[in-house]
Amino acid sequence: MENPSKSLKHWLVLAISCGMSASAIGVNLNVIGVFYTPVSESLDIYRGTFAMHATISSLALAFVSLYFAPLLNRFGWKPLLTGAVLLASISTMLMAFTTTIWVFYVLGALRGIGAGLYAMVPLSVIVNNWFEKKKGLAMSLSFGFSGIAGAIFSPVFTSLIAQIGWENSFIAMGLVMFLLALPAILYRYSLDPKEDGYLPYGYDESEESRRKVIKKANWTNFSFTQKSFVFIALIGLLHTSITGISQHLPGFAESNQLSSQVGGVMLSAVMVGNISFKLLIGSISDVLGIVKSTTLMICINILGIFLLLTFSHPVIQIFGAFVFGSVFSVPAVALPLLTTEFFGRALYVRIYPILSFVSGVGGALSMAVVGYVYDFTGTYALAFFTALIFHCVNLCLLFLARRETLRPRTA
Repeated sequence: MENPSKSLKHWLVLAISCGMSASAIGVNLNVIGVFYTPVSESLDIYRGTFAMHATISSLALAFVSLYFAPLLNRFGWKPLLTGAVLLASISTMLMAFTTTIWVFYVLGALRGIGAGLYAMVPLSVIVNNWFEKKKGLAMSLSFGFSGIAGAIFSPVFTSLIAQIGWENSFIAMGLVMFLLALPAILYRYSLDPKEDGYLPYGYDESEESRRKVIKKANWTNFSFTQKSFVFIALIGLLHTSITGISQHLPGFAESNQLSSQVGGVMLSAVMVGNISFKLLIGSISDVLGIVKSTTLMICINILGIFLLLTFSHPVIQIFGAFVFGSVFSVPAVALPLLTTEFFGRALYVRIYPILSFVSGVGGALSMAVVGYVYDFTGTYALAFFTALIFHCVNLCLLFLARRETLRPRTA
């Protein structure tokens, strides 16, 4: 008989969640940057103006995450997932048939709503429910596939745009999003493994009981106004405000008199870094703990910014872009793990959607803001210097949150 806490199905569920991540985050968010320049030049508009459609999409993605739980209770997981995938992919394909910016904004909002219902919150819920041991590794693999999709499809769509135009490339993008999520629709599984007769991977009842006793003493009187929650929310907001820079790396390369090919390689490099550092933080968090791992990722990203700002050689720029890819490891992997670490699994479903929304707002706004920074200053330097300031603030907030968590609480 198959072990209910260690089975092939656990890894198959993880595999289909990887496809969801590649579709909803990888293609939807991490590839859209290759469209900024060709579409804005074709429509004769600012890059920031067109990038605003991605901002609206990301805001919609973040906002709908708040309503994932009630929508799940009303429609059930598979009908909700199917409708979400269809909405995200079809709205993307419809972008091929318009040259009107406000229509792009409407379609971007619809794409974000669809993607949000099978992106950050449901993915983290799947991993949290299906994995107890090796949760960090599972979380990093799941969200790491968004980087794999970005690394693979960024040059693919760059080439497609050159060969068949951005209009037909939007159709191809919608089809790719649908196909990557299709296994999650077809495979039989539940969000809660107990509904399928399984337990979380590596589940130990004695450890779970001991952990619940500890968390109950600390978080019975949890409030969204308590300092630790506010600090973590601010970290999510400020850190994801840096992620929008990655989609502008092709434009950053051109501003440094580098070729568009180098810019395309830099976007692929940042996605390879996305993958690598998500896998790294997941692995080391299982050993060192998530607080130390998050600190390490922030320091590595500071190094990436230093390389991009200091050296103009194409090879160093590409390597700097790879190191900068570490920026994605914190919101994707560290934030859900920090939520579990500081607030416990019992409160996770209540807390994480709020944190996901707040961090999503930061990432969404940065896409357009970084574009406008370049439009009005002629350089991306201000965006990078602001990122360095945010990193310093976040390191302070992380340790303050840790201190608040360890401080004894009175009833």
